[in-house]
Amino acid sequence: MISIVETTRIPAAPDRVWRFFSEMDVHYPDWHREHLAWRTLRGDPLARGTIWYADEWIGPLRVSSRFFVEDAEPERFFAYRVGFPSSMVRAGGSFRLVPLSDGGCELIEEVRLGFSTPVIGALVDRLLAIVLPLDEFRRHIREEGENVAHLLDSSAGADEN
Repeated sequence: MISIVETTRIPAAPDRVWRFFSEMDVHYPDWHREHLAWRTLRGDPLARGTIWYADEWIGPLRVSSRFFVEDAEPERFFAYRVGFPSSMVRAGGSFRLVPLSDGGCELIEEVRLGFSTPVIGALVDRLLAIVLPLDEFRRHIREEGENVAHLLDSSAGADEN
């Protein structure tokens, strides 16, 4: 299995970061320049069973699919899997919020692709590493974290008024 993990320090409490993600219908285009469209299709934002649609570029690869929230712990964690066609490579990921003593938090974003089965999984993962732009995935999720930090830092005064 291929796992790409990026940790970003966010100058905001976990509840503000959670609210940012739960209001993604509004924030998606501001979050990253490669983001095209986002719609919550069913369910409450970030609750288990929620389905959203996202359309974005990751370098030269366009990802346009439904996403299914599989697990959630409010203000701490949510995990998702990606629907067809990305489901063919078992795409999914998670966002974890870790509170820090200074009132901020760490945002840990993980993207997973591939299979964990012996032998066949390793072969498929090698093939995926050749055909998918993994460096672009790394860059993209690093920039997503940086952008969340910037957006929430610059909006701190607005939230307090």
